[in-house]
Amino acid sequence: MALVSVFLTLPCACNAEKIYYKDGRILNEKITYRNRGVIWYKRSSGLAGINIKDIEKIENDDGFVSKYDYKTISRDIQSSIKEKKYDNAIMLCSVLLETIPDNAGIRYLRGILNQKTGNPEKAREDYEYLVKSKAADAAILNNLGAIYAADQKYREAADLFIKAAAENPGVVQVHDNLAQASLASKDYERAASEYEKVIDREPDNVNALYNLGIIYMSKGEYQKAKGLWEKILSVKPEDDDTKKALEYLKDKAR
Repeated sequence: MALVSVFLTLPCACNAEKIYYKDGRILNEKITYRNRGVIWYKRSSGLAGINIKDIEKIENDDGFVSKYDYKTISRDIQSSIKEKKYDNAIMLCSVLLETIPDNAGIRYLRGILNQKTGNPEKAREDYEYLVKSKAADAAILNNLGAIYAADQKYREAADLFIKAAAENPGVVQVHDNLAQASLASKDYERAASEYEKVIDREPDNVNALYNLGIIYMSKGEYQKAKGLWEKILSVKPEDDDTKKALEYLKDKAR
């Protein structure tokens, strides 16, 4: 999604605007435009700016609350999410980001909502924006990595998962994602190492046990593979893939 232009002119209105500061002050002026988080208004001496973060809300003379009311829009976003009106929540996030484009929380939320509604490309734009602006945490890096992995860009995905794991090494899902991306990009050593970390934290993780067994088998370490797959059947006796893998292993080991 393209960034809003540097100067975005507000709809023309003759009415004054009433700006409520967070500290209780009130200013009656006419807003002229906004620019990356700053509301500009006319004074006799020229233009003056107010940081949107210092504003509680803005009203026109007729009582209409403008779209710069961060608190009101944030509440509407949460209501839309609760009612599963995700498209409306995305639209409201976009409204806020027109004025405060560097707000990491709103941009991250829009990314999650776009992923949820099947728009990974739009989500990727928000996540990449946050990465470039050095505002990405482990969750953002992990989500962006998942989008790259879905596009079969496994090496790029693995790089993001590595950064996410460094940010928050305790999240099992990140290690699992890194293991899968590494396996897909044929980095078997890293994949094995990451699956082992997953199993240390989740001993009965069937996916990790199965894939680590595949890696061991490919290296000729049949007993290790056998042990992992037998463990799967101890917690999931009807797992057909594991049964077939063990049958294949018997033939291989003869």
